[in-house]
This record gives sequence, structure tokens and C-alpha cells, in this order.
Amino acid sequence: MEKVKIGLLGLGVVGSELVNIALNSKDSLKKNYGIELEIGKIFVRDPSKKRGVNIDAAALTTDPDEVVNDPDTDIICECVGGAGTELTYEYVMKAIRNKKSVVMSSKKALAFYGPEILCAANQNGVVLKYDATVGGGIPIAKILENCHNGEQVVRISGIVNATSNFIYTKMFKDNNTFDEALKKAQQNGYAENDPSEDIRSFDALYKAVILSMFGFGKHFDHSRVRTTPYSKIDLSDMKFANELGYTIKPVINIEDHGDKLLYNIGPCLIKNDDIIANTFSNFNIISITSSHSGKMSFYGQGAGDRPTASAMFDDVVNIITGKRIYKQPAVSEWKEVCERKNNQYIRVRAHDTIGKLNKITNILSEKSINIEKILQKDKIGDRYDIIFFTSSVENNIVDDLQERFKEIEVELISMIPFVED
Repeated sequence: MEKVKIGLLGLGVVGSELVNIALNSKDSLKKNYGIELEIGKIFVRDPSKKRGVNIDAAALTTDPDEVVNDPDTDIICECVGGAGTELTYEYVMKAIRNKKSVVMSSKKALAFYGPEILCAANQNGVVLKYDATVGGGIPIAKILENCHNGEQVVRISGIVNATSNFIYTKMFKDNNTFDEALKKAQQNGYAENDPSEDIRSFDALYKAVILSMFGFGKHFDHSRVRTTPYSKIDLSDMKFANELGYTIKPVINIEDHGDKLLYNIGPCLIKNDDIIANTFSNFNIISITSSHSGKMSFYGQGAGDRPTASAMFDDVVNIITGKRIYKQPAVSEWKEVCERKNNQYIRVRAHDTIGKLNKITNILSEKSINIEKILQKDKIGDRYDIIFFTSSVENNIVDDLQERFKEIEVELISMIPFVED
């Protein structure tokens, strides 16, 4: 009987659920693989805190070095969460240098320091697994590791932030405001007390960095990317989009164009019959387009401790049963990172005065924005909403448009790209 010991960095909701899964799976590991799994040292900040797992208090330590330096521990499971990105990176690197394979859950640490972590894993001959960092219950890492042999992944798109998708679903189906839907997400455990990284689309950005590394073999600095907060829409946009045959979704879209990465990260309009438009609640969907196989989509729960812990335990089992990749992919840096040009939905609010529409269209013309369609909506008090469909334009002109519209007493309410195949 082969004995394998795992150590944990963190015992929050994910770490506790991971331990529960590991303890409940001990018999099946013995029976199916001849593996006796042991829980070793666990780093916690507060040993007296009540937790959702029955664990011997002697296993807990407030010193992370006791976990990563334990000579008998084979695999380190990083469950630190979002707190302390630099410290998480430090713990992971110490574990790797001590010749321990690592299963990560911190998307931020991997997005920020991915190339260094991968290089260290290769140099020390250990395995790095990361399925819990992206997609929740979707085994996207295994798909990228084991599929698409002999062809190139050229595009990765979809919904990777379940919190924002839950909020958009409540807005779309239940007519909730963004703030009302956010409160429900927090009540259901899909959003943190401080949800800023989710709703400002930073969480999705970090996941896009990770997917770029393992899908395209290239890393990009997150600070080079302009994202649009998922909170930048309201119920009117949801309603108007649906009337036009579209759904607004919290989307990432990254495309490999040789040395250039094209991206969109933020609210996007998707055709109502697209699979992404029909992904609701706390579910994620990740679509991979490759050079020969075309587009394939993978759907699953994206938020919650159980899907994340399950992904981590599956990575543990893959390591100890030999389904592993010792040589991590070589990762280079993108030479150019650009926001993708898209057709745009632009909604403005203006007073009902003679010549106002002409002034608005003149500003759009000044910015070389070609108008394909204009829709005037119902009055709101003494003002009315106008929706413009435009041809391909960069979303980063929104600040310039806002300033120019202020000069003519017009409010730019929203500017949302269309993302289509």
C-alpha cells in the first residue's frame, strides 16, 4: 500500500470541503489504486476558529513553513484564497523548491506569477495543477492539457465569473436591479462581502491570463489590459438588448493572432440563440476554438466551495495515480495586447430639443464611428434614450465620448460591444 500525504495552505470553505472529500474518498483510493491517503499539516491563521470539517487540532499550524517544509508531505494544496497574493506565491515557490507537487486555487497568484511558477516546477521536476483557478467544476485544465494535439487553439471565450452571471440572470429573468441581484448573490454564497474583484471584472481578467498561458502558451501582464466593469449596465440595457435579439452577458474573449492577443473583457451582447446567451445562474461556460476541430463548449458550475474543492481533489488524484504532466508548457510573453474592435451598442440620454440628434451624430462622425442603426426609445421625464448600433470601433474611446457628450448636455449611459463568431 503506497502512502501519500497531502498538506494544506488554508482551511476556509474550500479547504474544509477538500478535506471532507479526501476523508470520504480514502476507502475508494485504497480499493481502486492501492493508495493510502493521509492529511498532513494544515496552515491556518486562527486555530480556534470553528470549521466545517472534523480535523485533529494537532494537524493545524499557524506557520506555513511547517507545511511546505514537512519532509513526509508529497503534495501541497494551496487553498489560501484571495488574501495575500505575494505570500501565496512565496508559499507555492517554497513548496516547489522542496520538491513537492502543488495544486493551486489562487487564480490571482497564478495570473501574476505564472511564468515563474511554471519555470520552477520544471526545474524541480514536480507537477503543478491549476484546475480550481478557472471554471469551477469545468475541468478546463485537463482539456487544454490533453486535447488539441496536432492543432492550435486560436480562441477562448465564454463566461468565467459565476457571480456576475448570477447577477445578470436575476436582472434578465426577475427584473432585479444590479444591486438587488448582487445582494442575492451574497446571500447564496456566490459573492464575497467585498465583491469588487468580481463585478469590476478583475476576477475574469485573471482567469483570462491563465487561459492564455495554458491555451496559447503565452502570458500577458494584467495591467496592460483595459476591462469594463460588469456593473456598467442596467435593466434598460437588458430589456433593449432582448428586444433586438441579444442578451447581455459577462464575457471574456481572447484570440491568438500570432504575436498579437486580441481581447474583450466586460459586458457583451450575444445573440439570443448562442449557447453563451443561454448559460444562466452560477454556471460558467468556456468555448475553445481550435484550428481543426472548430468550436467546443464546456459547461458547469462556476461558484461555490464544492465545485472548487472537487476540482482540487481530482488534481490530487491525477498526480498520485500517475496521470500527470511533469514538463509544464513553455510560456512566452505576448508582443502586442490589444482590445478587439467590435460593433457597438451605444445608449445616450438627451433632452428633447431641436438639433440634439444632429449634434450627437456629428460627434460620432468626428470619432470615425459609422452609425448602422438608430432607435429612439420612450421619454423619461423631459429626456429620452437613443440607441445607436455602430460598425467596428474600439471600446476604449468611451472616455472621449463622455467628455464630448457633456459639452452638448448628453449623457452616455452605456457602450457595449457585440461579440460574435
